[in-house]
Amino acid sequence: MIQLVDVWYRIGGNAIFNGIDLQVKAGEFLYVVGQSGVGKTTLLRLIHMEIFPQRGKVTVSEYCSQTIRSGEIPYLRRKTGVVFQDYMLLDDRNVYENVAFALWATGVSGRKIKKRVFHMLADVGLSHKRYSMIHELSGGEKQRVVIARALANEPFVLLADEPTGNLDSESADDVLRLLKRINSRGTAVVMTTHRLELVQSFPGRLIRISEGKLIA
Repeated sequence: MIQLVDVWYRIGGNAIFNGIDLQVKAGEFLYVVGQSGVGKTTLLRLIHMEIFPQRGKVTVSEYCSQTIRSGEIPYLRRKTGVVFQDYMLLDDRNVYENVAFALWATGVSGRKIKKRVFHMLADVGLSHKRYSMIHELSGGEKQRVVIARALANEPFVLLADEPTGNLDSESADDVLRLLKRINSRGTAVVMTTHRLELVQSFPGRLIRISEGKLIA
């Protein structure tokens, strides 16, 4: 489903990746670990095709970094949901409107938006918070809104960039349980983290980024 072949990426004179290869199968749960600054977020951005390798290629479903046209990128993005550590929520809109925005932006009709948003908020346990403003939520609740928004367009893979980085242990466990449940229904998850205790509590395939390489 996702394949990186001989991918090189540099920022200025700094080599982030030196010819890495990676395959992610449909429905897989993959942890990506490594020290700060080694390229965990860069890896997700390459998969999301926010950036492109200077050598090699990234293939996500039927889309290839070497041949994808600019008009195709929004269609790729609909099928690759992203969960940010810093939430990236709209503070001037309530929970319902934040999730609905992801659907509205892709041209989904109003009736379908309402049905889908209610379903997603129920799925992440936030139906009772649908009209709450973002500043009224706890950190764990905000992250569940982000997950609901990322899943709104029914992606085949969820890219989670340190989704528990700002959460206490209890909230982090809740988020991991939710991600595992989503994964059990067939959505692949690629999650960066520095919290190895979570990997031990919620096992999955793990790769480490070190010195521009991926280590199984």
